[in-house]
Amino acid sequence: MLAERPDDVRDTVQALRDTGACAFPVDADLSRPEQICGLIDRVEQEHGQIDILINSAGIGLQATALEMREDDMRLLFEINFFSMATLSLDAYRHMSRRGSGHIINISSCAARRGLPGMSTYASTKAAMHVFTQALRVEGMGCGVHVTEFLPMSVRTSFFENARNRSEDKYEGSGFSVSPEVAAERVWRAYCRPVPEVYTSRLARLGLVIDGAWPALLDRILARRRRRT
Repeated sequence: MLAERPDDVRDTVQALRDTGACAFPVDADLSRPEQICGLIDRVEQEHGQIDILINSAGIGLQATALEMREDDMRLLFEINFFSMATLSLDAYRHMSRRGSGHIINISSCAARRGLPGMSTYASTKAAMHVFTQALRVEGMGCGVHVTEFLPMSVRTSFFENARNRSEDKYEGSGFSVSPEVAAERVWRAYCRPVPEVYTSRLARLGLVIDGAWPALLDRILARRRRRT
Protein backbone atom coordinates (compact mmCIF):
# COMPACT_ATOMS: atom_id res chain seq x y z
CA MET A 1 0.00 0.00 0.00
CA LEU A 2 1.22 3.45 -0.97
CA ALA A 3 0.14 6.62 0.81
CA GLU A 4 1.48 9.97 1.97
CA ARG A 5 0.04 9.59 5.49
CA PRO A 6 2.21 7.03 7.31
CA ASP A 7 -0.18 6.47 10.22
CA ASP A 8 -3.21 5.87 8.01
CA VAL A 9 -1.46 3.45 5.70
CA ARG A 10 0.10 1.51 8.56
CA ASP A 11 -3.29 1.12 10.23
CA THR A 12 -4.72 -0.22 6.98
CA VAL A 13 -1.76 -2.54 6.46
CA GLN A 14 -2.20 -3.94 9.96
CA ALA A 15 -5.92 -4.48 9.36
CA LEU A 16 -5.06 -6.44 6.23
CA ARG A 17 -2.45 -8.48 8.04
CA ASP A 18 -4.99 -9.31 10.73
CA THR A 19 -7.06 -11.06 8.04
CA GLY A 20 -4.06 -13.15 7.00
CA ALA A 21 -3.21 -11.06 3.94
CA CYS A 22 0.35 -10.08 3.03
CA ALA A 23 0.67 -6.30 3.08
CA PHE A 24 3.40 -3.73 3.54
CA PRO A 25 3.52 0.09 3.65
CA VAL A 26 5.21 2.43 1.18
CA ASP A 27 5.42 6.12 2.07
CA ALA A 28 5.58 8.77 -0.65
CA ASP A 29 4.52 12.35 -1.20
CA LEU A 30 2.40 12.23 -4.35
CA SER A 31 2.96 15.93 -4.98
CA ARG A 32 6.70 15.30 -5.51
CA PRO A 33 7.53 13.56 -8.82
CA GLU A 34 10.96 12.48 -7.60
CA GLN A 35 9.28 10.26 -4.98
CA ILE A 36 7.00 8.63 -7.56
CA CYS A 37 9.37 7.98 -10.47
CA GLY A 38 10.85 4.50 -10.24
CA LEU A 39 8.67 3.49 -7.29
CA ILE A 40 6.88 0.72 -9.16
CA ASP A 41 10.22 -0.72 -10.28
CA ARG A 42 11.47 -0.81 -6.68
CA VAL A 43 8.31 -2.48 -5.41
CA GLU A 44 8.52 -5.19 -8.07
CA GLN A 45 12.19 -5.81 -7.32
CA GLU A 46 11.69 -6.01 -3.55
CA HIS A 47 8.26 -7.63 -3.24
CA GLY A 48 7.40 -9.34 -6.51
CA GLN A 49 5.13 -8.59 -9.43
CA ILE A 50 2.16 -6.24 -9.22
CA ASP A 51 -1.00 -7.86 -10.59
CA ILE A 52 -3.38 -4.99 -9.84
CA LEU A 53 -2.80 -1.27 -9.37
CA ILE A 54 -5.58 0.83 -7.85
CA ASN A 55 -5.01 4.58 -8.08
CA SER A 56 -7.33 6.04 -5.47
CA ALA A 57 -5.34 8.97 -4.08
CA GLY A 58 -6.79 12.38 -4.74
CA ILE A 59 -7.42 15.83 -3.30
CA GLY A 60 -10.44 18.07 -3.76
CA LEU A 61 -10.82 21.81 -4.24
CA GLN A 62 -13.85 24.06 -4.08
CA ALA A 63 -13.24 27.45 -5.66
CA THR A 64 -14.94 29.57 -8.28
CA ALA A 65 -12.95 31.14 -11.12
CA LEU A 66 -12.58 34.31 -9.04
CA GLU A 67 -11.38 32.36 -5.98
CA MET A 68 -8.91 30.14 -7.83
CA ARG A 69 -5.22 30.11 -6.93
CA GLU A 70 -2.51 28.88 -9.26
CA ASP A 71 -0.71 26.90 -6.56
CA ASP A 72 -3.94 25.02 -5.81
CA MET A 73 -4.35 24.13 -9.48
CA ARG A 74 -0.81 22.85 -9.81
CA LEU A 75 -1.06 20.80 -6.60
CA LEU A 76 -4.27 19.12 -7.74
CA PHE A 77 -2.86 18.18 -11.12
CA GLU A 78 0.33 16.87 -9.53
CA ILE A 79 -1.56 14.58 -7.14
CA ASN A 80 -4.73 13.72 -9.05
CA PHE A 81 -3.25 13.32 -12.52
CA PHE A 82 0.54 13.21 -12.82
CA SER A 83 1.20 10.79 -9.95
CA MET A 84 -1.59 8.53 -11.25
CA ALA A 85 -0.23 8.66 -14.80
CA THR A 86 3.34 7.91 -13.71
CA LEU A 87 2.34 4.94 -11.55
CA SER A 88 -0.01 3.63 -14.25
CA LEU A 89 2.58 3.82 -17.02
CA ASP A 90 5.30 2.22 -14.92
CA ALA A 91 2.98 -0.61 -13.87
CA TYR A 92 1.71 -0.98 -17.44
CA ARG A 93 5.23 -1.57 -18.75
CA HIS A 94 5.69 -4.50 -16.36
CA MET A 95 2.19 -5.88 -16.92
CA SER A 96 2.38 -5.68 -20.72
CA ARG A 97 5.63 -7.64 -20.76
CA ARG A 98 3.94 -10.39 -18.74
CA GLY A 99 0.71 -10.22 -20.75
CA SER A 100 -1.49 -9.78 -17.66
CA GLY A 101 -2.52 -7.24 -15.05
CA HIS A 102 -5.26 -4.79 -14.15
CA ILE A 103 -5.13 -1.04 -13.54
CA ILE A 104 -8.14 0.57 -11.82
CA ASN A 105 -8.29 4.36 -11.67
CA ILE A 106 -10.64 5.92 -9.13
CA SER A 107 -12.09 8.91 -10.94
CA SER A 108 -15.34 10.85 -10.53
CA CYS A 109 -18.49 11.70 -12.44
CA ALA A 110 -16.99 15.19 -12.53
CA ALA A 111 -14.60 13.79 -15.13
CA ARG A 112 -17.49 13.73 -17.58
CA ARG A 113 -19.05 17.08 -16.73
CA GLY A 114 -17.48 20.20 -15.22
CA LEU A 115 -19.37 21.55 -12.22
CA PRO A 116 -19.45 25.12 -10.86
CA GLY A 117 -16.94 25.65 -8.09
CA MET A 118 -15.11 22.46 -9.06
CA SER A 119 -13.46 23.39 -12.35
CA THR A 120 -9.91 22.42 -11.34
CA TYR A 121 -10.91 19.16 -9.67
CA ALA A 122 -13.12 18.24 -12.62
CA SER A 123 -10.27 19.07 -15.01
CA THR A 124 -7.87 16.71 -13.23
CA LYS A 125 -10.46 13.93 -13.40
CA ALA A 126 -11.24 14.70 -17.06
CA ALA A 127 -7.53 14.29 -17.78
CA MET A 128 -7.61 10.98 -15.92
CA HIS A 129 -10.68 9.93 -17.92
CA VAL A 130 -9.16 10.36 -21.38
CA PHE A 131 -5.82 8.96 -20.21
CA THR A 132 -7.60 5.86 -18.90
CA GLN A 133 -9.60 5.48 -22.10
CA ALA A 134 -6.49 5.52 -24.26
CA LEU A 135 -4.53 3.19 -21.98
CA ARG A 136 -7.48 0.78 -21.90
CA VAL A 137 -7.50 0.43 -25.69
CA GLU A 138 -3.73 -0.05 -25.80
CA GLY A 139 -3.96 -2.65 -23.06
CA MET A 140 -6.44 -4.73 -25.05
CA GLY A 141 -3.61 -5.81 -27.29
CA CYS A 142 -1.36 -7.16 -24.54
CA GLY A 143 -3.64 -8.65 -21.90
CA VAL A 144 -3.78 -5.68 -19.52
CA HIS A 145 -7.22 -4.59 -18.28
CA VAL A 146 -7.87 -0.93 -17.45
CA THR A 147 -11.00 0.19 -15.57
CA GLU A 148 -12.25 3.62 -14.52
CA PHE A 149 -14.45 3.99 -11.42
CA LEU A 150 -16.71 7.07 -11.57
CA PRO A 151 -18.72 7.66 -8.36
CA MET A 152 -20.70 10.83 -7.64
CA SER A 153 -19.14 10.86 -4.16
CA VAL A 154 -18.06 8.40 -1.47
CA ARG A 155 -18.62 8.99 2.25
CA THR A 156 -15.00 9.33 3.34
CA SER A 157 -12.89 12.15 4.79
CA PHE A 158 -12.29 13.44 1.24
CA PHE A 159 -14.34 16.62 1.72
CA GLU A 160 -12.92 17.31 5.17
CA ASN A 161 -9.38 17.14 3.79
CA ALA A 162 -10.10 19.07 0.58
CA ARG A 163 -9.08 22.67 0.02
CA ASN A 164 -11.92 25.16 0.13
CA ARG A 165 -11.49 28.75 -1.07
CA SER A 166 -15.21 29.43 -0.86
CA GLU A 167 -17.35 30.59 2.05
CA ASP A 168 -19.73 27.71 1.35
CA LYS A 169 -19.30 24.31 2.95
CA TYR A 170 -17.70 21.71 0.66
CA GLU A 171 -19.64 18.48 0.92
CA GLY A 172 -20.69 15.47 -1.11
CA SER A 173 -23.91 15.06 -3.03
CA GLY A 174 -27.00 13.35 -1.70
CA PHE A 175 -26.21 10.40 -3.97
CA SER A 176 -23.03 9.33 -2.21
CA VAL A 177 -22.21 5.71 -1.43
CA SER A 178 -20.43 4.13 1.51
CA PRO A 179 -16.77 3.08 1.25
CA GLU A 180 -17.90 -0.54 1.57
CA VAL A 181 -20.21 -0.25 -1.46
CA ALA A 182 -17.49 1.48 -3.47
CA ALA A 183 -14.92 -1.19 -2.55
CA GLU A 184 -17.35 -3.99 -3.42
CA ARG A 185 -17.96 -2.54 -6.89
CA VAL A 186 -14.25 -2.08 -7.48
CA TRP A 187 -13.73 -5.73 -6.49
CA ARG A 188 -16.44 -6.86 -8.89
CA ALA A 189 -14.77 -4.87 -11.67
CA TYR A 190 -11.51 -6.62 -10.91
CA CYS A 191 -13.11 -10.09 -10.92
CA ARG A 192 -14.99 -9.34 -14.12
CA PRO A 193 -13.19 -6.50 -15.94
CA VAL A 194 -15.35 -3.75 -17.40
CA PRO A 195 -14.35 -0.41 -18.96
CA GLU A 196 -16.23 1.89 -16.56
CA VAL A 197 -18.12 1.59 -13.27
CA TYR A 198 -20.72 4.11 -12.08
CA THR A 199 -22.47 4.22 -8.71
CA SER A 200 -25.47 6.34 -9.72
CA ARG A 201 -28.08 5.95 -12.43
CA LEU A 202 -28.86 9.64 -12.01
CA ALA A 203 -25.29 10.48 -12.97
CA ARG A 204 -25.56 8.39 -16.13
CA LEU A 205 -28.84 10.11 -16.99
CA GLY A 206 -27.17 13.47 -16.48
CA LEU A 207 -24.40 12.50 -18.87
CA VAL A 208 -26.97 11.53 -21.50
CA ILE A 209 -28.67 14.93 -21.07
CA ASP A 210 -25.29 16.66 -21.25
CA GLY A 211 -24.41 14.87 -24.48
CA ALA A 212 -27.72 15.66 -26.16
CA TRP A 213 -28.67 19.02 -24.59
CA PRO A 214 -25.69 20.62 -22.84
CA ALA A 215 -27.45 24.01 -22.58
CA LEU A 216 -30.32 22.34 -20.69
CA LEU A 217 -27.94 20.84 -18.12
CA ASP A 218 -26.22 24.22 -17.79
CA ARG A 219 -29.53 25.79 -16.80
CA ILE A 220 -30.32 22.97 -14.36
CA LEU A 221 -26.95 23.32 -12.64
CA ALA A 222 -27.14 27.13 -12.57
CA ARG A 223 -30.62 27.00 -11.01
CA ARG A 224 -29.46 24.51 -8.39
CA ARG A 225 -26.45 26.68 -7.58
CA ARG A 226 -28.64 29.76 -7.08
CA ARG A 227 -30.88 27.83 -4.67
CA THR A 228 -27.95 26.62 -2.56
